[in-house]
Amino acid sequence: MWIPRTLQNKIEDALKTRPVILLTGARQTGKTSLLKNTVKNAEYVTLDNLLAAAGAEENPSEFLGQFKAQVIIDEIQYAPSLFREIKVFIDRDRSNYGKWVLTGSQKIQLMKGVSESLAGRLRILTLETLSASELRNCGYFSAAQIRQFVFRGGFPELWANTGINFSDYYEDYIQTYLERDLKEIINVSNLRQFRRMLQFCAMRVGQLMNYSEISKETGVSLNTVKSWVNALEISGIIYMLPPFYANIGKRLAKLPKFFFADHGLAAYLLGIDGHNYETSLYRGALWENMAFSEIIKTTGAMPGRNLFYYRDQNNIELDFIYETPAYRYLIEVKSSERVDERKLNFSKVVPLLKDKPVKNILMANVQAENIVSLGACDIVNPLLAECFPK
Repeated sequence: MWIPRTLQNKIEDALKTRPVILLTGARQTGKTSLLKNTVKNAEYVTLDNLLAAAGAEENPSEFLGQFKAQVIIDEIQYAPSLFREIKVFIDRDRSNYGKWVLTGSQKIQLMKGVSESLAGRLRILTLETLSASELRNCGYFSAAQIRQFVFRGGFPELWANTGINFSDYYEDYIQTYLERDLKEIINVSNLRQFRRMLQFCAMRVGQLMNYSEISKETGVSLNTVKSWVNALEISGIIYMLPPFYANIGKRLAKLPKFFFADHGLAAYLLGIDGHNYETSLYRGALWENMAFSEIIKTTGAMPGRNLFYYRDQNNIELDFIYETPAYRYLIEVKSSERVDERKLNFSKVVPLLKDKPVKNILMANVQAENIVSLGACDIVNPLLAECFPK
């Protein structure tokens, strides 16, 4: 089963105008499948193959010279020498658009290589796991199935093959990809402690990233916690969401909040599935993580660039602020269907943000399959409707 990805149009456009396309994202988000579906006649090589990676790193010119036409090079971070050599090939024929199609699962390391060698020569795109929007639009799934998205998550294989036991899938994912990839970035010597830290992070989804608290509760040293969290961010497993600053300065908190890139992994670490989601103490946090992920997946928002959270010294909070050229969206997230409007903080924050038109959105677990206007805000269920009209 092929589920169309909304990023495909951007990839097709980039192939027409840039010599290099770099598709990043966590393991198993569907990068290779999407590229093979988009550039169907391209050659393909993966540097997950140790021999291929060693050959590419030792003799990058010979490795690249074997490809006369368009090629997909998968997991290019395993041969960083290729970045500089690709620049040499591009400069010989700058107008050969779309020849070099690259993927990688380690964002920050990739960006370093790119900034040094390929700046101005490529388009960088990030593929997240499936969004609820993509599941709705593909037409394969019922509304009841899509409601499982909160705890099932968006890894494509879980939806393309619904017979997979998703608990087994996530356990295999942690063992096969997370633990292996992290060994490539840092030395994770105690996997039991690492698993404990992952679970503790899942319990604190949507809260401030407090390294000292994680260290104290898990028995892992502070420096090790920082190193592991950084590695999770590099690998695209978690996101750091900074606070919003706009003429408010010192009133705002400075620590970032953190979320899992895919809420299904968080749900697995918390032991949440279809049997206990409704009664779980973490239901609200998981719903907030889902809303965060859906904003990123459907809008292309980037934490720190145009997506933030708000909290001032009086503990007035908004879950998210999403900025576009036309509007500033103030977003509250509630996992219940009925929400007491008195508990919403829109009216307390709007007067402080007068430099741009504001729209208030409440992302709640309502039954409506479209946006419903109610008083001071629009109410939408991210599972059932587009949150931001095109």
